[in-house]
Amino acid sequence: MKKLLLFVPMILFIIGCGSGNGEQASLMGLVSAYYSYVDTLVKEGYVQGYGFKSIPLVTINNDTLPVDVSFGNPPSFYYHGPITDLNLGSECNLKVDYDEGKSEATNTLPGNFSITSPDESFVLHKGNDLNIAWVSSSGADWYMSDVWVDYDYIDTAGNYKWFSFDLDTIVHGTSYTVSANRLFPADVDIIYYGYGSVDVEAVSGPKIEPGTEGNIEGDAVGFFWCTFKPEYVYFGVGELAAKPKEDHQSEIRKKHLETMRKFAEENQ
Repeated sequence: MKKLLLFVPMILFIIGCGSGNGEQASLMGLVSAYYSYVDTLVKEGYVQGYGFKSIPLVTINNDTLPVDVSFGNPPSFYYHGPITDLNLGSECNLKVDYDEGKSEATNTLPGNFSITSPDESFVLHKGNDLNIAWVSSSGADWYMSDVWVDYDYIDTAGNYKWFSFDLDTIVHGTSYTVSANRLFPADVDIIYYGYGSVDVEAVSGPKIEPGTEGNIEGDAVGFFWCTFKPEYVYFGVGELAAKPKEDHQSEIRKKHLETMRKFAEENQ
């Protein structure tokens, strides 16, 4: 799987319960934290529910989420926005109160950490592996990492070409290596110019792997995650990166949200 401003909450969880009309009610959300370009810690949440007989009261710590309602039979609701009462490394408690009952889950918003390899002065040369490592995040159960590598090169026949690589992966430790044969096609002769970036996101909550059970307790079932992503590392390929950073953070956040959403929906 491919792999996040410091973004604090995005809540992703699926809750199933009887809706009274033969359908299973479900609730999905994610709590995340990340840094903005101005080194501001952004805290936001995402939650979406379907199949409830009534719109529940949803809270994260002391924040009551002003959900948007789509009336139907049954109604659905949605929230995507800021959450204030939450700090890195602190406990994050989700509560859902509805006509059919109550449910809750508690995780730790992962603590601050940093990527140690590569760094901003690193240059990836042809034929070399890319070694990635970071300091562990307190409260994290696992990590999602995304690697981007793009460069222009001259091939062995003298042709000008472009290579792009994007790897999103789940890591259960604090390091991994991308081998050179994945980063450099066999026909690469001279690298003209390139850049790369590494993102690592700490995750608290159920692992996204077959057989994982949800962590929602009470009258409903489902999943609840908390994530934190520090600033990413930008490096050069072939030479020091000279042009402005190409930021993929929005794409990565959307990709991770969809990954968790899909897993939750398929494992209710």
